[in-house]
Amino acid sequence: MLPLVTRWLVGMDLRATSAGALRYAAWLHEHGGPSVELQAVHVVEQLDQHYAVKLGLHSRGHLMSLTREATRVALRQAGVEGCFQEVDAVPGGAADEVLDAQLTDRGATGLIVGRQGPLREGFPPRLGRVARHLLRHAAGPVVVVPPDLESARLVGPIVLATDLGPSSAAAARFAGERAREWGRPLLVVHVLPPSDVGLTFLPREAQEGARSTRYHTAREQARRYIDEQGWDGVEVELELPAGAAIDELLAIARRGAPLVVCGARRLSWVARQLRASHATSLSSHAPVPVAVVPPDPTPEDSIP
Repeated sequence: MLPLVTRWLVGMDLRATSAGALRYAAWLHEHGGPSVELQAVHVVEQLDQHYAVKLGLHSRGHLMSLTREATRVALRQAGVEGCFQEVDAVPGGAADEVLDAQLTDRGATGLIVGRQGPLREGFPPRLGRVARHLLRHAAGPVVVVPPDLESARLVGPIVLATDLGPSSAAAARFAGERAREWGRPLLVVHVLPPSDVGLTFLPREAQEGARSTRYHTAREQARRYIDEQGWDGVEVELELPAGAAIDELLAIARRGAPLVVCGARRLSWVARQLRASHATSLSSHAPVPVAVVPPDPTPEDSIP
């Protein structure tokens, strides 16, 4: 029986922000299993097409041909051209919308994009327009890679950040599939509230007892959650740190991981103004790739 092909779509441009994504694609080619297929896509947005044609620089067809060749040159210069089964440049409106459609049309396992801001002093980490919009609306998993990714960090288990609820079911499935495919352990991380929340009115001994009870209750819940996932053949580890969720998850990511996986909560515009989503914060600041997996569709999603 032939192994199932795992197709990864790499959305790239011709700037340094794609460097980390290309480095990660090369790592996937080497470590992701024999059936990994990589496809590079560069989107020429409508505004760029308009200026090229309006200024008389190139016809639209010639522009696409030049961009396709420039994309191949960029891959060649990065030393990763041989990793890709397909290299293409496609015209479209907004790059995020085109990449989302390509993700669905090509039946890709996930879309890999670069993050705009590196993790260096004086350069605040940031997603960039395309990655930010994809995390809000993409129909499939989006992997955000820092531009200054160090391959030495891609070690250890795949990390699943979960609230143990149904909203992270798709993320749990995706993480388990990657762990099985890549032959890696899976580290399940569920962050508990800070240990002193709601307990300060109690005597110290009672506080410690309440913390212990809360921890053991959460551990039993997490173990039941793990048993329900059907991760047969995957080595599963569990951590239950207490504290601010993003701080704890970033601390674990800094230890190294081939991938940190989390679910997308798809906050409304109003909710995003009040608080950043965990997925956005992780993708903006983690030193390793972060996969943001949209929730499974609900019956309401199919109602026009």
